[in-house]
Amino acid sequence: MIPASVLGALILGIPLLVLAWVFLHRQRPVFYFAVVLILVGLGYQITTGASEDIAHMVLGAPEPVAAPAAQPAN
Repeated sequence: MIPASVLGALILGIPLLVLAWVFLHRQRPVFYFAVVLILVGLGYQITTGASEDIAHMVLGAPEPVAAPAAQPAN
């Protein structure tokens, strides 16, 4: 199973790279710069945990629910 952080990065990264290729493939330096910016943005999202949230949102995984607080014994 792919970790959620990697899956979130793939969900965002692949379409962005395809769009960069379609619009910038004739201008190689600009395309390479766009690829670097995409990688930096994905790295930031992985380190902040946003890519995991994106993967859970896209896949429809249930969000974790906090357990109720323990009641003191009387």
